[in-house]
Amino acid sequence: MGADRSAATSRAPGGRDDGLRALREKLAQAVKARTGARIPGLSAHFGEDYEHGTDPEAVAYSTTGGHFRWVAFAFAPWRMWDLHLGVVAIDDHQLSVGFHISERAAPVVMRELERLAAGIGAPVRHQEAAVEYQANLPPIDVDRVSIEELADTVSGLCAQYAQVAGKLACPAQMCATGR
Repeated sequence: MGADRSAATSRAPGGRDDGLRALREKLAQAVKARTGARIPGLSAHFGEDYEHGTDPEAVAYSTTGGHFRWVAFAFAPWRMWDLHLGVVAIDDHQLSVGFHISERAAPVVMRELERLAAGIGAPVRHQEAAVEYQANLPPIDVDRVSIEELADTVSGLCAQYAQVAGKLACPAQMCATGR
């Protein structure tokens, strides 16, 4: 695939590594456009917006050495921190994409996370720094995939996760409106 079509072309001007922020913004717009009516309540959250925040999860995450170069797709009524599809910059050329749940959501969601993980051929792993469990696809090289392909992949995973979020009862402390 030509470099002019690769997802990486939407990085910050001048080649500066910004954690692929511009790419993640373009991806969020493309995913929302693709899923709009099919996934009501889908929202995109950028890590940089939480980096200096006071959410207990953001504070905990910053103390574990985690970085805030990600976009998380959340599904109402769940709080983003408890159930989301994560797109995380590994470096300035690769993204990690997968299903994520908080440690506290594990008793409610783990069975579904394991089912989804099996469906994409990914192991469920505990990520101590993120204080969550994740099932991620192999790293995606943004220099080798178009933004359209990346958005299709993420949209498809969002559609799967939206079904889980919709069928599980959301405990009050994990609901976006429960705080």
